[in-house]
Amino acid sequence: MKSNSTFVSLCRLLVAVLAVLLAGRPAAVSACPFCSAVSLTFSQEIAQSQVAVIARLIEPPTQASLSPRADGPLPKGRLAVVEALKGGDLLDGAELLDVDGVRQIETIMIEAKPAGTTYLLMAVEPPKLIWGSPIPVSERGIDYLKKLADLPAKGADRLAFFQKYLEDADDTLARDAYDEFAVAPYDDVRGLESRMDPTQLLAWIENPKVPANRRRLYATMLGICGTKADADRIGAILANTNPDPAKAEVRSGLDALIACYVTLKGPEGLDMVDSQFLSRKDPAVPFTEKYAAVMALRFLGEESTVVTRERVLQSLRILLLEPKLADLVIADLARWEDWSVIDQLAELFEKAGDDNLFVREPVVNYLKACPDRRAAEVLERLGKLDPEAVRRAETLSGLAGIISPPKPAVGTAAGLPAEGGDADPGDPSTAGPTVAAPAPVTGPTAAETELAARIPPVLGDEDATDDAVAIDPSRAVAAVESPAAVVTPAPAAARPVDSPWMSTFGRWCGVAILLATVAVLSRMAMRSSGAA
Repeated sequence: MKSNSTFVSLCRLLVAVLAVLLAGRPAAVSACPFCSAVSLTFSQEIAQSQVAVIARLIEPPTQASLSPRADGPLPKGRLAVVEALKGGDLLDGAELLDVDGVRQIETIMIEAKPAGTTYLLMAVEPPKLIWGSPIPVSERGIDYLKKLADLPAKGADRLAFFQKYLEDADDTLARDAYDEFAVAPYDDVRGLESRMDPTQLLAWIENPKVPANRRRLYATMLGICGTKADADRIGAILANTNPDPAKAEVRSGLDALIACYVTLKGPEGLDMVDSQFLSRKDPAVPFTEKYAAVMALRFLGEESTVVTRERVLQSLRILLLEPKLADLVIADLARWEDWSVIDQLAELFEKAGDDNLFVREPVVNYLKACPDRRAAEVLERLGKLDPEAVRRAETLSGLAGIISPPKPAVGTAAGLPAEGGDADPGDPSTAGPTVAAPAPVTGPTAAETELAARIPPVLGDEDATDDAVAIDPSRAVAAVESPAAVVTPAPAAARPVDSPWMSTFGRWCGVAILLATVAVLSRMAMRSSGAA
């Protein structure tokens, strides 16, 4: 039993490391911290292409060629160029058919549409021009596309144009407008406050036919422009646990709804969140709802001026009373420098059983980040109780340090502030003197350790958790804490400059090693299970 539990715990940590490594560059803060763009926007696609045209279908592919059992080349259709949106001069030298002065494009088409249907077509690599898949567009869509080039590159005025197309009858335009909001900076959407319609936003939120990702956007927007009366309507949605599918659908996007409610209601809104989602231990409150509440709290702790971070921490600490969920919030407590729970975390470590051994690694990382000298004493005591947990946390954090992209040198324009500068208030590694480790560990070098020393920032823009299984980033902290306590970085000038190619190659080699490790452990577990 214990070996299986250890295997599960190790796999959870390996998955967390992979999540950190595959995250790539940190994303900019988006307008909707609880949702992400469904696809590239039209503006992004056109910007990435060298030629973009409106074309009309004149010769659809044959029905026989569209059949799943068809042999031969892929089905192709022929379209006539109506208007060039971009790269019109490149069309002159391209290898296009010319019939009676009308330039025609032959391209692969995988669906049957009647002749006369209009499309957006984009291409790269002139003069031959490799065309992408045709995108059907209506007459209104053509007018929409023509206006994109004249919009500001960013800002509230740009979003004001797309706001008119949210939930448009033409779903292609509605999707593109949503994606524009999803990738816009948060400050831009705040600048749109006076031009928002809270009544319309609330109507969309309460409409069960609105997709969950769009509901998250509308809840985020309502949190900017709404009133306390609107908060009461959102509160009614949160309190409604009616199993009716239509009513349940309105609660999808729960993380954004909770954040919207608290933003409009103020600190008293957190009291309801505590009682409704965090304090209740009955099985009727599913994990996804508790996790959605944690996601909302992370957003509030980073972005809200309505509730204090201390009040947010008070809510997060509630989950420490649930041993199986405590690891969701331990990283947040460390990041926001709440060092008041050393004894509580030590008790969690000591009482962890087979069903929640995974909580021990986050506890180790919390104690290593804590500047309180008592944390070092507690860590030394706990290390004697379960040295494997300490070793796992240190080993995996070492792997993350070796594989992760290098951090700019301290004191440089792109790096952290030099001595005497303003340090990141949310980084526990800058909160005070480094705590000595309970025992020396053979592992990564000092330079590698420095790369892994920082806890990654809490992001509020993750995919929702109420209708899909998500990996909690707080569990990735076990993979990014420094395995050595006292680090003396080499002078910046003395460090070798890594080749970008080699950095990428090494990173993916590390990922491959981790995947191979997971595969081996999985095979061992299956053999063990079969033998039993």
